[in-house]
Amino acid sequence: MSGLTRAFDRAGTAAVIDVSLVAERVVKSMIDATPVPVWQFTDPDGTGPGDLTSGLVVLEGDTINVTVHNDLDRPVNFVVPGAFSGTPTVAPGNSRLYSFPAPAAGSYFYSDDANGEITRAMGLSGPLIVMPAESSNTLYTGGPSFDQQYTLVLHELDDRLNEAIDTGQLFAMADFEPNYFFANGLSYPDTAGDSDTLVSMNQGEDIALRLINAGVITNPMHFHGYHVEVATRNRVPETAVVDKDTVLVNREECVDVILPVLQEGAFPLHTHFVPGVTANGVYVNPFGGALIIMRAV
Repeated sequence: MSGLTRAFDRAGTAAVIDVSLVAERVVKSMIDATPVPVWQFTDPDGTGPGDLTSGLVVLEGDTINVTVHNDLDRPVNFVVPGAFSGTPTVAPGNSRLYSFPAPAAGSYFYSDDANGEITRAMGLSGPLIVMPAESSNTLYTGGPSFDQQYTLVLHELDDRLNEAIDTGQLFAMADFEPNYFFANGLSYPDTAGDSDTLVSMNQGEDIALRLINAGVITNPMHFHGYHVEVATRNRVPETAVVDKDTVLVNREECVDVILPVLQEGAFPLHTHFVPGVTANGVYVNPFGGALIIMRAV
């Protein structure tokens, strides 16, 4: 399962999934070598796609038990927008168990909502993919089928916000102007060297791309070389399916698309928000930011 590196062994169809996540502060090196403090959920027993430190794939019918240990300087909780909310917080230095049934098949992300948008701006999130119990190659029961699937988590940061929050200052989200951009925690050219984020395809295949916007801005994602069909938005099937070369992914939105591979070659996939392919406003390597390469043979 491309782009999902934390699956679980199971004895039967439904399973009890036990996972531990640590909410922690680390210093992340940007693509231009700038160090920036970030928050992240770290899975001591696995990773997420790309440079993400957690990410889960489960089946409908599973019971998900997530133990969160909080190493941050403030209370946080664990929520899955659209599936699991209204949860209590866990104090710094403590742990709490969050248990919930796997929701309907589709793409989700988990985060904290006790601290508002600051949480996602700091990077505290991870992907959750729920597969239909009856099938390993459809988006949902009776839904579109695919030959391969990739999970692409979109996120951005404003290093002024991160530095302010890290030093105990306030930051107004109205002043948020991101200057670093990521796909699966990576910026180009690192996206092109990562097997989870480089979309490798074969001509004639149908590829499912799970575009998960865990950030705080909207991303109009533009495909070069291919058109895609939007299958679902936040797990709701599209009723009017048309070929598109640009797909709007609103903040806190998960958009699943099917890409028919009709030609060979290497083509970029990127946001049409122009700063999104830069690093701190500069084109490097020769680009930067959340630029993804799709390569078909």
